[in-house]
Amino acid sequence: MQRHNASGWRRRGRAVAHVVGSVLMLTALSACVSPGSSTAPAPDDAAKAAAVMRIVDKGMADYHLRSAIVRVTIDGRDIVTAARGESLTGFPATTDMHFRNGAVAISYVSTLLLVLADETEKVVSLDDKVSKWLPQLPHADEVTLEQLATMTSGYQDYVPDPAFGAAIYADPFRQWTPEELLAYVVDKPLWYVPGKNWNYAHTNYVILGLALEKATGRPINDLLQEKVLGPLGLTNTIDPGNASIAAPVLHAYSSERRFALGIPAGDPFYEETTF
Repeated sequence: MQRHNASGWRRRGRAVAHVVGSVLMLTALSACVSPGSSTAPAPDDAAKAAAVMRIVDKGMADYHLRSAIVRVTIDGRDIVTAARGESLTGFPATTDMHFRNGAVAISYVSTLLLVLADETEKVVSLDDKVSKWLPQLPHADEVTLEQLATMTSGYQDYVPDPAFGAAIYADPFRQWTPEELLAYVVDKPLWYVPGKNWNYAHTNYVILGLALEKATGRPINDLLQEKVLGPLGLTNTIDPGNASIAAPVLHAYSSERRFALGIPAGDPFYEETTF
């Protein structure tokens, strides 16, 4: 699967309660499905493809999705590459459309950390304390880069923070800096002693990105392109540094802001959330 970064993984966060649109939107990158393999299909591939599409169709019905793009491969062999539904009214979804890929960006950044830690220059080590690179950050002398990557640091997540939720729902077009995101939670107590528990927190990867930039003296987007995305052949993965998405675009819709806008639960509501 190829990726196309539309928003910048470190620039914005988003609390997603319920998605009625094309794709699940969390934080970061976006994708388009790459062309199918030229390998000859196995005799039972048609049955597998049909089974996959039954799951997709049921999921679209269950979760009220307007569209879906799917690709399944087995040992590099394309089983099914397909698009369902509409991107816009009268415009069918197609497999070459770009969309935000959300939390998949996390695996890109953790891979970048491992690559940097394995290089002969030893610019960073998994055991480095965050304070080596970001000494001003609260609890930085207690947390290692590895604990950020494994989400065992104890930092709280800014996404469910009520103040952050109020701010992002009041101005959904605001472009956030990493420092603005971190300001909501880094001064709060850690939820546990680092390394002794686990919790999902976008905070970890905002800090990790800043630390890797500081350690290398290079923008995170350049590092990802050179050391992760390029070697993986993800030629459609870019970060324009804003909310744009390269055409063709798979549009997304959500009812996420229903309660923030005071719309009663019984009233039909959704809005475009593509950009």
